[in-house]
Amino acid sequence: MDRQGVSAVEFALIVPVLLLMLGAFFTVAIFIRTHTTISTYAREAARGVAVGYMTAAEAKQFAESHSLDDPGVVATANIDPATKGDEADRDVVVTIEITKAEMAKITPFGGFSAGVTSRAVMRSLAE
Repeated sequence: MDRQGVSAVEFALIVPVLLLMLGAFFTVAIFIRTHTTISTYAREAARGVAVGYMTAAEAKQFAESHSLDDPGVVATANIDPATKGDEADRDVVVTIEITKAEMAKITPFGGFSAGVTSRAVMRSLAE
């Protein structure tokens, strides 16, 4: 019985599966890193508005520009500042969203991507 070439055939059958798994691992890692990164920027922007060293416009610009620099995609930041004098609305809410189309630019399998959203809420100390 001639067994020459069996290893090459087995390797050819396994390689696509291994490459698919490797791409999936990289995609998940990119999603986790991107979410962690924009979460950090959302918290920092919320902290800036809550403490009073940033305005809502500055926080929006900070979050969007840093999200563009680090992951390399366009992000949209929404800032909901606390209402002065209203005890019921003392929270600063910052939401950063990266769309599916933007995430597809940085993932190995762009068609399998989804969007990433992070939200940070901080109690306002500014009066």
